Amino acid sequence: MKKSILCFGDSNTWGYHPKDGSRYPFELRWTGRLQTSLGSNYHIIEEGLNGRTTCINEQERLMRSAKDILSVLLESHRPLSFVILMIGTNDLKTHFQRTAQNIAADLSDLCALIEDHPLLVDQRPKLILAAPTGPDESCHQLPEWFQNTHAKWRSLLELLPEVAQNHGAEYLATETIMDMKFQDGLHWSEQQHQDFASGVQKYL
Repeated sequence: MKKSILCFGDSNTWGYHPKDGSRYPFELRWTGRLQTSLGSNYHIIEEGLNGRTTCINEQERLMRSAKDILSVLLESHRPLSFVILMIGTNDLKTHFQRTAQNIAADLSDLCALIEDHPLLVDQRPKLILAAPTGPDESCHQLPEWFQNTHAKWRSLLELLPEVAQNHGAEYLATETIMDMKFQDGLHWSEQQHQDFASGVQKYL
């Protein structure tokens, strides 16, 4: 039986191209690269969405809250062998006025949702909590609503290993496996997609 892996994230899981906002082809996205590396015994399920947050819906961008949709997706795609959870970057936006502690608490709630989902009781997926990448404040293209949020992102990273430990999840320190310089301040290059895929594979 194939092992199914739900990859739940934001624009970098969707495959947003920093050059023009288009979408990388599947084979260049980290999810596609992971599928190629793991082979036919694994089934990669992409669930990336631009602007996705832990729990916030913006008026002009509805259904961005992970808390509103994750439970349904877990039911839709079960049975699952692994869930890779990587969101939090969009929660850093200045107009949300959220602290690192707020974001970490909501990521903990999402981990608990996966851990305690009643329809996964017969086969609990292994959870990998991947640290979200943060803003590259050296990039002149970084949007104003991400400016001066780097310190908040660093504070969030300090909290996430404990979040993972509290829920029996593996913690992937994304900043240790890929470069944190981004062409538009936020979105990954082809090489960064490859580096992240290679890092994830070691956990699988």
